[in-house]
Formats: sequence, C-alpha cells, structure tokens
Amino acid sequence: MLLTTMSLNFQYAGRTDSRGRPDDRWPDQVDIIRKVNPDLLFGQEAHGWMTDPRLQADAEDDLGMRAHVAPSRSGAHTVLMFRPDVLRWRQWETKYAYETHHGFGVGVFDIIADPEVKVPLTALTGHLIPYSAQKAATEAQLWIARLYRYGGMGVIGADVNFQGVADPDPDWTMVPPYNRSARCHRRLDPDGPWIGDTRVARTLNDGELFDVANLISAHLDDPAADKELFAPTGHNGGVRTDQFWVTRNMCDAVTGYRRIATGKAGDHDGVVSTYETAALHQAEYFEWV
Repeated sequence: MLLTTMSLNFQYAGRTDSRGRPDDRWPDQVDIIRKVNPDLLFGQEAHGWMTDPRLQADAEDDLGMRAHVAPSRSGAHTVLMFRPDVLRWRQWETKYAYETHHGFGVGVFDIIADPEVKVPLTALTGHLIPYSAQKAATEAQLWIARLYRYGGMGVIGADVNFQGVADPDPDWTMVPPYNRSARCHRRLDPDGPWIGDTRVARTLNDGELFDVANLISAHLDDPAADKELFAPTGHNGGVRTDQFWVTRNMCDAVTGYRRIATGKAGDHDGVVSTYETAALHQAEYFEWV
C-alpha cells in the first residue's frame, strides 16, 4: 500500500493572527488537508489545543482522523493525527517534550493496512527552536534518540526552521534580521557575506537520518526538479523549513515528496511524502540498548 504523510504548520492553529486577533483560516487548511488525504498528519503551532480540547475535537471531526497533542513550553503545540483504519496506535511519548522550546511527540504505530510490515512505525512530530541553530541542533539530537527508541523504523515530519544541506541560500539581505542572525553563520566582519548555517541538517545526518527531499533529488538526478524540491516552504524567511526525515531502513520505501501551496491559509506551505509499505516487509527490529 502507499502510505501518505503530510506536515503542516497551522500558524496559530489557523484561528488567529500573530497579535491574537481572530483570523479563521482553519476551514481553508481543512480543505488543503482533505485534498491530500494523508494517513499521518504532522502538525505544528496547534495553539490552544491542550487548553481547549474542543479544538482537537473539531479537527478530528473535520478530518476524520484521531489526534494526539504534545505539551509545549511556548504554547505552540505539535500534534500527530492518524487514520485508525490504516494505523493502530501503540504509544504516544511526550516525556521529553519540555526539554525543547516548542515540544514534540512520538507516536508508535502498527501499519494494520499492511500486516506484512512487522516493525512498528515511529512518527515524530516536532518544531525546532527558531532563535538559535546551536540550540536547534541540540534539540535535534534528542529527536534522533527518541526516533530510534521503539524499533528503529521512523519518520520525522517537522518545522525544522533551518535549511537542508543541499538547499540554496536565499538572498539573506531580504530576510528579517532576527531570522538571519539565527539561521546564518557568524560573520568575521560587518561587510562579510551571510552564509546559511546547516548544522541542524548535518546533526540529523549524523544520526543516520535522511532528508526525503534529498532522496528524491538523488533518484531523479534532475537540476530542474531540484528547484521545486528545495523551494522555500516558509512564506517569510526564504528557507525550506518544513521537512521529512527517515531512518535508513525506510529509504527504499520513499516514492514521492512534494510541496503543497497554502496561499493565505497560513505562513508555511505544507509538505507531503509517500512510502510503499511493501518495501518495509523485510525491515528488522532495532534493539534499544
């Protein structure tokens, strides 16, 4: 079967603007998600979902999915939604969520739509701190450990907030200074060039995780396709902040990756990746030590 995953930053839960004023974009986001019809939805900035469970209930009803919400120090909760006819929930881990700025959650699932897959699928929904590449890389190290904890076959869908190793640099002079100072290396002098800091992606690579956009790029070997694969997903920072990462044993299962334009429904485009589960039939369980 083809397993479809989607990651989307809701931007203040799709309900308000940055100043807390009503701005109901959620119905538009629902339409975008329904058109993709994901089996797993990784969501970020689900503000209010823990303090007002009606928001979670509405989302479950609107999308026909079940949801788990992770705690968050910042209040920008991450969520993981899934289709119970495709995936059977085994565990929802959030005990390390408060070790990170926005929090994260780890879901463990049996792929019941394909019982030949014997290893549980671990899905991590996260949102790295945007203010420091150094701190974000430290948070990513925690992600790596938790992704391997439950069998070693996993996927991260997240707002990573920093560019990948193959992503082109934007025109940094056009990026707001607070984003530029966080996402670039320190300059040796005030007139030096701005160079994007890829330490977050390199940290995930060192954890033997693989950027799905890079996997598709290597398969296509088409510079024209790379322009879309590595296109910015954040509407304001010029960076592909929204990404999927997989463990090595999932690489052969990757069949697709694409960006989903959101227009005025949010300040991030969504990303979608697909996996052929038949390629996971021989995956072996990773023993945590």
